[in-house]
Amino acid sequence: GGGLLDRARLVAMMRVNFDIFIRTLALIFALAWFTAQGARIGDTVLAANAILMNMFTLMAFGLDGFAFAAEALVGAAIGRRDRAAYGAAIRLTTVWAALVSLVFALAFALAGSLIIDAMTTIPEVRQTARGYLIWAIALPLAGVWSFQLDGIFIGATRTVEMRNGMVIAVAGFVAGGYLLLDLWGNDGLWIALLLFLALRAATLAAWLPRIGRTLDTPRPAAVGSP
Repeated sequence: GGGLLDRARLVAMMRVNFDIFIRTLALIFALAWFTAQGARIGDTVLAANAILMNMFTLMAFGLDGFAFAAEALVGAAIGRRDRAAYGAAIRLTTVWAALVSLVFALAFALAGSLIIDAMTTIPEVRQTARGYLIWAIALPLAGVWSFQLDGIFIGATRTVEMRNGMVIAVAGFVAGGYLLLDLWGNDGLWIALLLFLALRAATLAAWLPRIGRTLDTPRPAAVGSP
């Protein structure tokens, strides 16, 4: 009956929300770990990293809009089991997101020093942040793919893969981070963050064909249909 159906939907919704919660928790842990490692290097590095992280957050807000668009369009296409609309949704939102990520990278390259100076007046922090600015320039180009894939997987309610991809990426980030920190200090820490974004994109990209395959299977016949 309706009660049983509602219960099944409620359980499914709770599972989706739980997967997203675990994904978010893992992301918060990764960013907290990044901050803690910067603090261990020293106060100046911690402050410089915080400024560059603000640039990353600004970029993330800019690119999230395309991920939300992918989420809505992919969800609608899958609801209609429309393969063409599904492919078009991915192509359109990803092309625009990639172009905007390029704009962010260029903006950070051209105006990065001005952005740093606007966020701090401490000469040592300004100089240190400029020394690591190259990593902030690289972040939009590395991060756009994982943001987009996140939106696609949420739209398709494939949150188990999204959660697992995040857990794998965080494990790789921390393991790689310790190694790279020993090798290259704060540069190594930023390289580890780029590795984290690349791992997230790689795992989700590997699982993306699963969503397409669900659209290739015929829709179950409705009960009572002729």
